[in-house]
Amino acid sequence: MKIYIFCLVVFIFILTGCNDIMDLDIKPTNMISEEDVKKDPALVNAFISKIYNNVRWEGGARYMSWNAMPVFGVCAGEQSVFAGWQPAYQAAIHVMNENGAHEVIDYWPFMDIRSGNEIIEMLKNSEFDQELVKVKTAEVRFLRAFMYFELVKRYGGVPIITIPQRIDQPIEELYVTRNSEKEVYDFIASEMDEIFSILPSSYSTTDFGRPTKWAAYALKSRAMLYAASIAQYGTIQLGGLLGIPKSEAASYWTKSYDAAMQIINNSPHSLYKGNPDPMKNYGEIFTKDGNSEVIFAEVYDLSLMKGHNWNRDGLPQAFSGPGANNMVIWEFAQKYEYMDGSSGKIDNIKLDGKYLFDINELMGEKDPRFRASVFYPECQFAGETVYFHINTTGYDASSDWPKAGRKRDIKQGLVVRKRMDEEKLQPGDLTDETDWIVFRTGEMYLNAAEAAFHLDNEPEARRLVNLIRERAGMPDKPLITFALIQNERAVELAYEEHLYWDLRRWRIAETELHGKGFTKAVWVYDFPNNKYTMKPATADFGAVRSFTSRNYYFPLGNARLADNPNLVENPGY
Repeated sequence: MKIYIFCLVVFIFILTGCNDIMDLDIKPTNMISEEDVKKDPALVNAFISKIYNNVRWEGGARYMSWNAMPVFGVCAGEQSVFAGWQPAYQAAIHVMNENGAHEVIDYWPFMDIRSGNEIIEMLKNSEFDQELVKVKTAEVRFLRAFMYFELVKRYGGVPIITIPQRIDQPIEELYVTRNSEKEVYDFIASEMDEIFSILPSSYSTTDFGRPTKWAAYALKSRAMLYAASIAQYGTIQLGGLLGIPKSEAASYWTKSYDAAMQIINNSPHSLYKGNPDPMKNYGEIFTKDGNSEVIFAEVYDLSLMKGHNWNRDGLPQAFSGPGANNMVIWEFAQKYEYMDGSSGKIDNIKLDGKYLFDINELMGEKDPRFRASVFYPECQFAGETVYFHINTTGYDASSDWPKAGRKRDIKQGLVVRKRMDEEKLQPGDLTDETDWIVFRTGEMYLNAAEAAFHLDNEPEARRLVNLIRERAGMPDKPLITFALIQNERAVELAYEEHLYWDLRRWRIAETELHGKGFTKAVWVYDFPNNKYTMKPATADFGAVRSFTSRNYYFPLGNARLADNPNLVENPGY
């Protein structure tokens, strides 16, 4: 290689003459040097913005044009999609093997971690005000810790790298080994503790979307909740690279509880209660950007050429172009209780396509969070009635009743409503600006409740859960069990990419997902009786899910093992 480089230089020398060869040292006009970055805060922000843009805040958002945004809802059995070819569904049925997980859920952000490490090093040697250096460094450490959390919840222990590697380092230094799962979680906790006192409590509107001290504790609370679950329900594997000793579970539950309570008691973030109607209030959490509940969000703004397709792909067909892409799984819909606190489970005997249901009694009297999160037959949206029946028996052609719903809607039966904005109908491609909430106060209540329960403090767990239920317009629970906490998380945090990871950390995904083929609701309207029959039908295009014990950790995959022979593959792959 050196010979070719030498020949090229000689060739240039001959063509240009010795006086012109110095032109090779002219500073490129399309590149920014490290020295420039050290002198200009705007360039530092630009560099950091690149990492923000690359971080996987929302699971399938990087594949928006391919209908992958609901990927973790599909993987969890909360929802399905309109067609089996879509990446969200393909990721859900993909059988993980030695080649890795499906690309939509796989995530290995070490290039961005390196970029963060580079910025931290640049800031150390910059000419900026030291207070600015501290805050910007803390901001990058938050981003780096978030990426490590996304790694550890997928793969367990991964290499912790906090300085930028150089190409001239010895091979044994470049080929890093895996840190243990416990070390990664401890790293996240210590990083958040250190930057908490540095990050501001809030930002101006123009800087909304940057992490505050409360975002740091929100990340700590969630990460420690996961670590506690791994210790409580997981096992030690690979000589300690995977798993956390059970004896340390209480310590992690305590850390999760304490971080959540810091936010609940001391932060400016409170449960959103801006609308007296519990249904509307819950819906507004996700459409009113920057409301009191939002601790940290990925900001979408068309002026920055950043939009998404949640409304366009998900709204019922009457309000959108493609429309009705995100169906609600029938089994998941039954997790929502009725407003009197009774179970939402429907007797299968009644699901024979003959039993007549009053739609208001069946759906309209459910938990307000259900009605704010799900489009169901005859619900109201933007002043219109939404229909999902595939046919009408005893039809009267002289009436204004539609014999069937629209083509795409009737294939779904129930459609995700959450995060849909009534003011953004008929949206164009990538024109939705509704922010993606990464951390919100409601989650903190549930994190603290779960931690308190595992610390044998049922009264505190009950108090926190009932505060969430009170905000939703639901009656108090007189006694809390772990199963009730699990169900409350499922319905309060539905379609927010929590359930899939909850099932994994609780080590119940095998029971809840393996061998399952989920169903949708098929409605027929009985005109004379003004009622509906309902019969479940497959929502999984004939496939069944596969989740075995090895899948609690993603495979690193052959390609990564080939790149670094010091990495060790996870068990079972």
